[in-house]
Amino acid sequence: MKKRIVTITIAWLVILFPAISHAAEDGDVFLIHLKTSLKRDDAQICVAYNVMWAALLEGKKVKVLVDADAINTYKIGWRGKDGIEDYKVPENMRQALSRQFSVPLDSIPKTYGEYLLLLKGKGVEFYINSGFLIVSKIGDPHNLLKNISAKFFKPATLTEMVTLRTEAKYYMAY
Repeated sequence: MKKRIVTITIAWLVILFPAISHAAEDGDVFLIHLKTSLKRDDAQICVAYNVMWAALLEGKKVKVLVDADAINTYKIGWRGKDGIEDYKVPENMRQALSRQFSVPLDSIPKTYGEYLLLLKGKGVEFYINSGFLIVSKIGDPHNLLKNISAKFFKPATLTEMVTLRTEAKYYMAY
Protein backbone atom coordinates (compact mmCIF):
# COMPACT_ATOMS: atom_id res chain seq x y z
CA MET A 1 0.00 0.00 0.00
CA LYS A 2 2.82 2.44 0.92
CA LYS A 3 4.59 1.63 -2.34
CA ARG A 4 1.42 2.43 -4.28
CA ILE A 5 1.00 5.82 -2.49
CA VAL A 6 4.66 6.69 -3.15
CA THR A 7 4.29 5.69 -6.82
CA ILE A 8 1.11 7.75 -7.22
CA THR A 9 2.75 10.74 -5.48
CA ILE A 10 5.79 10.53 -7.74
CA ALA A 11 3.55 10.22 -10.82
CA TRP A 12 1.65 13.38 -9.81
CA LEU A 13 4.89 15.27 -9.20
CA VAL A 14 6.19 14.25 -12.62
CA ILE A 15 2.93 15.42 -14.21
CA LEU A 16 2.61 18.64 -12.20
CA PHE A 17 6.27 19.70 -11.88
CA PRO A 18 6.52 21.31 -15.35
CA ALA A 19 3.29 23.23 -14.69
CA ILE A 20 4.46 24.34 -11.24
CA SER A 21 7.85 25.36 -12.60
CA HIS A 22 6.27 27.26 -15.51
CA ALA A 23 3.79 29.00 -13.21
CA ALA A 24 6.59 30.20 -10.93
CA GLU A 25 8.53 31.50 -13.92
CA ASP A 26 5.51 33.37 -15.29
CA GLY A 27 4.62 34.70 -11.83
CA ASP A 28 7.98 36.37 -11.46
CA VAL A 29 7.58 38.77 -14.38
CA PHE A 30 8.58 42.29 -13.41
CA LEU A 31 7.15 44.84 -15.87
CA ILE A 32 8.70 48.28 -16.07
CA HIS A 33 6.55 50.78 -17.95
CA LEU A 34 8.57 53.66 -19.40
CA LYS A 35 6.27 56.61 -20.12
CA THR A 36 8.42 59.70 -19.53
CA SER A 37 11.02 60.78 -22.07
CA LEU A 38 14.60 61.62 -21.27
CA LYS A 39 13.97 65.19 -22.47
CA ARG A 40 11.04 65.69 -20.06
CA ASP A 41 12.65 64.16 -16.93
CA ASP A 42 15.96 62.35 -17.18
CA ALA A 43 15.79 61.02 -13.61
CA GLN A 44 12.86 58.70 -14.32
CA ILE A 45 14.30 56.77 -17.24
CA CYS A 46 17.75 56.62 -15.61
CA VAL A 47 16.37 55.20 -12.36
CA ALA A 48 14.33 52.69 -14.39
CA TYR A 49 17.54 51.21 -15.84
CA ASN A 50 18.88 50.68 -12.30
CA VAL A 51 15.62 48.99 -11.23
CA MET A 52 15.77 46.70 -14.28
CA TRP A 53 19.21 45.48 -13.24
CA ALA A 54 18.20 45.11 -9.59
CA ALA A 55 15.13 43.07 -10.58
CA LEU A 56 17.32 40.78 -12.69
CA LEU A 57 19.61 40.25 -9.72
CA GLU A 58 16.54 39.28 -7.66
CA GLY A 59 15.82 36.54 -10.20
CA LYS A 60 12.88 38.27 -11.87
CA LYS A 61 12.09 38.02 -15.57
CA VAL A 62 12.21 41.68 -16.59
CA LYS A 63 10.05 43.08 -19.37
CA VAL A 64 9.99 46.74 -20.35
CA LEU A 65 7.17 48.52 -22.14
CA VAL A 66 8.30 51.73 -23.83
CA ASP A 67 5.20 53.86 -24.21
CA ALA A 68 3.89 57.40 -24.70
CA ASP A 69 6.52 60.17 -24.53
CA ALA A 70 9.31 57.72 -23.56
CA ILE A 71 9.31 56.49 -27.16
CA ASN A 72 10.87 59.83 -28.16
CA THR A 73 13.95 58.93 -26.11
CA TYR A 74 14.76 56.18 -28.61
CA LYS A 75 13.82 58.12 -31.75
CA ILE A 76 16.70 58.63 -34.14
CA GLY A 77 17.55 62.32 -34.45
CA TRP A 78 19.14 64.29 -37.24
CA ARG A 79 22.62 63.05 -36.22
CA GLY A 80 21.50 59.43 -36.68
CA LYS A 81 21.44 58.77 -32.92
CA ASP A 82 18.78 58.75 -30.23
CA GLY A 83 18.62 60.98 -27.14
CA ILE A 84 20.01 58.46 -24.68
CA GLU A 85 22.72 56.69 -26.66
CA ASP A 86 25.55 59.02 -25.60
CA TYR A 87 23.93 60.23 -22.36
CA LYS A 88 26.56 59.76 -19.63
CA VAL A 89 25.95 57.70 -16.50
CA PRO A 90 27.19 60.00 -13.70
CA GLU A 91 30.42 58.77 -12.13
CA ASN A 92 28.96 58.77 -8.60
CA MET A 93 26.05 56.63 -9.90
CA ARG A 94 28.49 54.20 -11.53
CA GLN A 95 30.33 53.88 -8.20
CA ALA A 96 27.06 53.37 -6.30
CA LEU A 97 25.94 50.67 -8.76
CA SER A 98 29.32 48.97 -8.47
CA ARG A 99 28.93 48.80 -4.67
CA GLN A 100 25.24 47.86 -4.66
CA PHE A 101 25.55 45.12 -7.26
CA SER A 102 29.02 43.95 -6.11
CA VAL A 103 30.56 44.24 -9.56
CA PRO A 104 33.80 45.92 -10.63
CA LEU A 105 33.48 49.59 -11.58
CA ASP A 106 34.87 48.90 -15.07
CA SER A 107 31.86 46.63 -15.76
CA ILE A 108 29.41 49.50 -15.13
CA PRO A 109 28.38 51.21 -18.39
CA LYS A 110 29.61 54.75 -19.01
CA THR A 111 26.61 55.77 -21.15
CA TYR A 112 22.93 54.86 -21.08
CA GLY A 113 23.29 53.49 -24.62
CA GLU A 114 25.81 50.97 -23.27
CA TYR A 115 23.52 50.38 -20.27
CA LEU A 116 20.59 49.54 -22.57
CA LEU A 117 22.71 46.98 -24.42
CA LEU A 118 23.97 45.52 -21.13
CA LEU A 119 20.39 45.04 -19.90
CA LYS A 120 19.36 43.47 -23.22
CA GLY A 121 22.36 41.14 -22.95
CA LYS A 122 21.32 40.15 -19.43
CA GLY A 123 17.89 39.06 -20.72
CA VAL A 124 15.63 42.10 -20.37
CA GLU A 125 12.86 42.00 -22.99
CA PHE A 126 11.89 45.35 -24.52
CA TYR A 127 8.49 46.11 -26.05
CA ILE A 128 7.29 49.34 -27.64
CA ASN A 129 3.78 50.68 -28.29
CA SER A 130 3.23 50.07 -32.01
CA GLY A 131 0.15 52.31 -32.21
CA PHE A 132 2.07 55.29 -30.87
CA LEU A 133 4.86 54.65 -33.39
CA ILE A 134 2.35 54.96 -36.24
CA VAL A 135 0.33 57.89 -34.85
CA SER A 136 3.46 59.91 -34.09
CA LYS A 137 4.92 59.01 -37.52
CA ILE A 138 8.08 57.66 -35.90
CA GLY A 139 7.36 54.38 -37.66
CA ASP A 140 4.98 53.27 -40.36
CA PRO A 141 2.83 50.14 -40.72
CA HIS A 142 5.46 48.49 -42.95
CA ASN A 143 8.45 49.43 -40.78
CA LEU A 144 7.39 50.14 -37.19
CA LEU A 145 10.95 50.62 -35.94
CA LYS A 146 11.94 52.82 -38.91
CA ASN A 147 13.15 55.72 -36.75
CA ILE A 148 13.85 53.84 -33.50
CA SER A 149 17.49 53.24 -32.63
CA ALA A 150 16.99 50.00 -30.70
CA LYS A 151 15.95 47.59 -33.44
CA PHE A 152 15.56 44.80 -30.86
CA PHE A 153 12.45 46.46 -29.38
CA LYS A 154 9.40 44.30 -30.07
CA PRO A 155 6.40 46.30 -31.33
CA ALA A 156 3.36 45.56 -29.14
CA THR A 157 -0.29 46.03 -30.05
CA LEU A 158 -2.78 47.35 -27.50
CA THR A 159 -3.91 43.80 -26.73
CA GLU A 160 -0.30 42.68 -26.23
CA MET A 161 0.31 45.66 -23.93
CA VAL A 162 -2.67 44.62 -21.80
CA THR A 163 -1.28 41.07 -21.67
CA LEU A 164 2.13 42.37 -20.60
CA ARG A 165 0.51 44.23 -17.70
CA THR A 166 -1.89 41.50 -16.60
CA GLU A 167 0.74 38.75 -16.68
CA ALA A 168 3.23 40.73 -14.60
CA LYS A 169 3.48 39.94 -10.92
CA TYR A 170 5.38 43.18 -10.28
CA TYR A 171 4.88 46.55 -11.98
CA MET A 172 6.64 49.91 -11.85
CA ALA A 173 6.06 52.94 -14.04
CA TYR A 174 8.45 55.74 -14.86
